[in-house]
Amino acid sequence: WELDHEKLQRTIRTAMRMLDNVIDINYYAVAKARNSNLKHRPVGLGIMGFQDCLHLLHTPYASDAAMAFADSSMEAVCYYAYQASTELAEERGRYSSYKGSLWDRGILPQDTLKLLREERGGYVEVDESVTMDWEALRSRIRIHGMRNSNCIAIAPTATISNIVGVAASIEPSFGNLSVKSNLSGEFTIVNEYLVRDLKRADLWDDVMVMDLKHFDGSLKRIDRVPED
Repeated sequence: WELDHEKLQRTIRTAMRMLDNVIDINYYAVAKARNSNLKHRPVGLGIMGFQDCLHLLHTPYASDAAMAFADSSMEAVCYYAYQASTELAEERGRYSSYKGSLWDRGILPQDTLKLLREERGGYVEVDESVTMDWEALRSRIRIHGMRNSNCIAIAPTATISNIVGVAASIEPSFGNLSVKSNLSGEFTIVNEYLVRDLKRADLWDDVMVMDLKHFDGSLKRIDRVPED
């Protein structure tokens, strides 16, 4: 398994256009919010299903491999989001408060780590290696600017991720079997990747279902589940 960069870029380009459209067609109950949004045009593109990716990769959430995947995948998400915003700026124009902004001064979000490190006198331990062609994107931003003052956010996707059937935002799954309650009712959430792997191991049967229910989804006390 690996990231499909072409599909990711295509999807993010569409999402950023839709988010930029929302700024114009949205209903604003407060005039200050409307004025601020139209002036700065901030959007917050996020993701959901990060845990699903790790399940597909057979990678534990707290492992070094998961950290490396998070680093490379979110670098790609950010890159394509900024790229989409500068493409929109070329097509629709820059946001009105662009002049003098960090973007205008050539400071991208990841560059603010340097500012933070200087402010703290060190003590910012972040892997700053890159896998994308950031110089090409910087050049494009210098020419066309940005359509949106902010592009990325951690998405609050708890409910819609349940509807879609993936893990919420970037959060880990805390159990293999759980029930979520909200105003719409109760939703039983099962780790489908666990079910898939148990089926592959020829361990998925009525007894396993009962054991999982009895132990609240925990595998620790089910002896016939392999260690891996």
